Amino acid sequence: MKTITPPLGLLEFLERVGSNAKIYEIESGAEQLSLSLGCQENDILTASLILNPEHAPRIVVHPWNQAPKMNANERRANPMQVYLLTGYPAQWMPPFGLPHLLQTEIESSVLESPCLYIPAGIQNGWMAITPDELVTLTDYAHWSQVFAA
Repeated sequence: MKTITPPLGLLEFLERVGSNAKIYEIESGAEQLSLSLGCQENDILTASLILNPEHAPRIVVHPWNQAPKMNANERRANPMQVYLLTGYPAQWMPPFGLPHLLQTEIESSVLESPCLYIPAGIQNGWMAITPDELVTLTDYAHWSQVFAA
């Protein structure tokens, strides 16, 4: 697998928080992706931007082949909304390293695997990450304090 550099915003975030996460370029189609990554289908995650008219947008991290869990009056942002609010294409939006910190929820079922793959902000870019690191890097309460200083 070829290691690639993430987009500038994600790269800056990873450097600021001291992460050593690796990003790989995988050009496989959806049906071959888990084979190319060497993982189970449920280890490949996506981040969905969820909109609610009464609350700030939030991100839900979930298996890429399942719909995110949503509450009443919520809906997934369309690709244009995702791009305008995060600066990333919807399919490749990472769950952290965005221009603004957003509340992020991780579906508990994904935390059972030793290694996960999440979109890395660019086409065919996949970040290998542990569940613990995913939880740490999406900790809104912590990073909102750190970056506010």
